[in-house]
Amino acid sequence: MRSSLATLSMAIGLVPLANPALAQTPQPVALSSTVFVEKVSNDLNGGERRILATPGQLGQGDKLVFVLRYRNAGPTPVSRFSVVNPVPQSVRVDTARQDMQVSVDGGRNWGRLDALTIRTPLGGTRRAIADDITHVRWTVNNPVSPGAGGQIAYRGVVR
Repeated sequence: MRSSLATLSMAIGLVPLANPALAQTPQPVALSSTVFVEKVSNDLNGGERRILATPGQLGQGDKLVFVLRYRNAGPTPVSRFSVVNPVPQSVRVDTARQDMQVSVDGGRNWGRLDALTIRTPLGGTRRAIADDITHVRWTVNNPVSPGAGGQIAYRGVVR
């Protein structure tokens, strides 16, 4: 299966935490995301060399790196917010990051993958697997000063 970068377009979101009043007030945090494909080649000495390239046509098994950037665009420090990113259906997320929470139900419930379950068609449940992930989330706990920012990166593979 071949797909283009357009099929990987995502809408990242900002979720204020802790204070219900903040849920009504937009946070002054600017968000952006970029997707790269990881290419592996050999250097002149035969060693492995990895580069991140702009994806063109993607095929099954292509390794991707997603970079989410956040920046405080407001006049005061911002603290404790979450960055939420939907996962395209054509991508399986690498869940090795310990600071990442995932959802397998469209963002309604969150946790580590090994703690989540999926309802089966016959009314039972089973443990969730990486193919079930619909959204990823990180919580930024440290204050972000005006003009400052950071980035979060995670890996995936084209199914």
